[in-house]
Amino acid sequence: MHWLSQFTTISAPFNQIVHYISGSNLFKGLPIIGLLWYFWFRDADPKSDSRRIIIATLLGCVLAVLIARIANNIGPYQPRPFADAALAYHQHVGLPAPESQALYIWNSFPSDHAALFFSLATGIFLISRSTGWLVYLYVLIFIALPRVYLGLHYPSDIIAGCILGIACVALSSRNNVIALYDKQRIRLQDKYPAAFQAALFVISVEIGTLFGDIRLLLEGVVKYFPR
Repeated sequence: MHWLSQFTTISAPFNQIVHYISGSNLFKGLPIIGLLWYFWFRDADPKSDSRRIIIATLLGCVLAVLIARIANNIGPYQPRPFADAALAYHQHVGLPAPESQALYIWNSFPSDHAALFFSLATGIFLISRSTGWLVYLYVLIFIALPRVYLGLHYPSDIIAGCILGIACVALSSRNNVIALYDKQRIRLQDKYPAAFQAALFVISVEIGTLFGDIRLLLEGVVKYFPR
């Protein structure tokens, strides 16, 4: 992290581009969710393996994020690199200090971004090996590395999230796990195809945007309806 921080004071435009990419759903979740929907419609048979894997992937990534958030809350506190006084991390020229105070108190380990997007990449990998490798590379370059460069995560946070995401989808895509709900899924899809796919679309967009609207809703509930 010391080695990486030497580049943060060189170019304000570069820092601003990296900052935009790190926060843009257009570069993060939406391209990957779009790929999942491409495979969904490409293999239109409701009983196709692709559709089974896509449903399993969405379940697996939700599980991965849930485990990551639980670990964030109950695990030993590890400040983010930019908030770690022991690290002497350099300010990024051209960028303001992070506005959200939550970033200063949230545990950085593991990365829920890495858990989510590597789990989605794993689902695509299970459908198409060649496309999957490209998506893994895309997640590494456009999602994982910018968060390390901006001081939001240590490499160990990313590696832990990556392992968690891959493991959860590997588990959720096992045939014996899919068999627990697949008949009900096919029945609902056959009986209510439009409603099923519309609901799945909304769920997938929320997943691809890291449940942003759901988190805002929950924060509002906690704020205005205190216990």
